[in-house]
Amino acid sequence: MTSSSLHRSRSGHIVLRAILTAALLAGAVVLAPEDPGVQASICQRHHSSDVCRVW
Repeated sequence: MTSSSLHRSRSGHIVLRAILTAALLAGAVVLAPEDPGVQASICQRHHSSDVCRVW
């Protein structure tokens, strides 16, 4: 493997990692509820209010 092909391989991995990181971050932003009350109501359906009082 030559030096230039090794450099291209490493830069390709860096770009792939950056794209994967951006995709995961975007997915978290889209899937996370904006209102903590949404998660609180889900918690209270399955547990007591004392257990769900986190914030």
